[in-house]
Amino acid sequence: MRVLGLDTGSTHVDAVVLEEGEVVDRVKVPRDGGLVKPTKKALRRLEADERRVSTTLPINALVRGRGDPVHLILIPGPGLDPDPLAGFADSAEVVDGYVDHKGDVVRDVEVGSVSVPEGHAVAVVSKFSQRNSRLERRLVKAVRERAREVVPGHHVPRGGFPRRVATAVLSARVKRATREFLRALGGVDGVLRGDGGLQTPREALRVPVNVLHSGPAAGVLGAVYLTGREEFLLADVGGSTVDLVRARDGVPVTESRATLFGYPTAVRSARVRSLPLGGNTVVSGDGLTGETSLPACYGGSRPTVTDALVVAGYHDPEPEGDPRESRRALRSVGNPARVAERVLEEVRERLRSRLEGERVLWAGGLAEEYRELVGLGKVVPYHSVCNAVGCAVARRAREAVVYVHTERGYGHVVPAGERFEVERGRIYDEEELVELASEAAGFEPDEASVRSFEIVRGGVRVGQWAEVWLYERPGVEAP
Repeated sequence: MRVLGLDTGSTHVDAVVLEEGEVVDRVKVPRDGGLVKPTKKALRRLEADERRVSTTLPINALVRGRGDPVHLILIPGPGLDPDPLAGFADSAEVVDGYVDHKGDVVRDVEVGSVSVPEGHAVAVVSKFSQRNSRLERRLVKAVRERAREVVPGHHVPRGGFPRRVATAVLSARVKRATREFLRALGGVDGVLRGDGGLQTPREALRVPVNVLHSGPAAGVLGAVYLTGREEFLLADVGGSTVDLVRARDGVPVTESRATLFGYPTAVRSARVRSLPLGGNTVVSGDGLTGETSLPACYGGSRPTVTDALVVAGYHDPEPEGDPRESRRALRSVGNPARVAERVLEEVRERLRSRLEGERVLWAGGLAEEYRELVGLGKVVPYHSVCNAVGCAVARRAREAVVYVHTERGYGHVVPAGERFEVERGRIYDEEELVELASEAAGFEPDEASVRSFEIVRGGVRVGQWAEVWLYERPGVEAP
């Protein structure tokens, strides 16, 4: 089987095809400020039986302020001040209704009074909706036709109410951009998550925040596959940043409740340290500016770190680029050789302070140049398309929380939302609960944990309430 992996970086769209475990074809397409067109162009150039992608599009939308404005509909129930949570969104309203900690609907919602500002996406979040999503579902149905996109809170498997609110709002901001990107590609089989696990496009749209940091996670998986190493620090050199991601046991080190773009989310994501030292970083007579631009040697108008690498002899842009333009650009801010020396010394020292004492692997288009500059670590084979390789070899991974309520005789799965019947009044032990939850969720977990308590009414044990967390870890496997 031919599997295509595609990664959308800040300057190029990279795609590879693996067959019988080997890279048999690859392509790099300059983005030139766009994303959908170069991505489609890359896909047209390669034939494959299955296509998998990671994308920076949601991140780009957030960084450039192009995410949708979000209206937040909160159903907090009693005893909770909703005002601090309203600040996550552009506008907010509180709806009367109440689901208790056992998942029972104590008070229903009135859907007729709910408003949706024009042009807004909507996040609908009820306290304890992961245990009973009825109130959220009613409101989602009521506002769907008036909202750009709708994201309910009950699709978020874990986390307290504030984190589920933040996750739903951030997902609502990027859901339309993510949907349009996937639709424009004309069919994708898998989308990488931020923890390095492969998910379906439908799952990606349930909680779009899950695709943030999918690029750095893909880089780790690609480096694991291409080198056979399982413990290292990956330095992924991009146009805007050098991303540092640690690998442990052959997968990215993750945070289970990652803070993304200032939002305290409830999703699992690779722990990424991004340093503003990428090849497109603009330089001045005083050093790095923090701004980015296409390098002058490749048609840009401002001097960059890449141009400094050219002048200092680390990088040869020909035949695509013109080294004379690098010297001309640096001359605009000082003596070209001295500017290059000063800039590269700053890059070298800032990276060495982070990388000394580490088992460093380098990836990205300028991996060899940065490795020579810094003098530490080794370069990954196929370094310029390492992230795309990671997409192609990523293993299916899933996370779910299954709630069981034997007094009521049902259970349900988050984030999918499927309900299933259980024996009324039965008390399950932990092993039985994990087995029951795994069957309901549809996968065998690598990790599981259980919380449960017995329900007693009038001194009589009438059932059990349980929460079972399941996690199928990411990893790599040859196509």
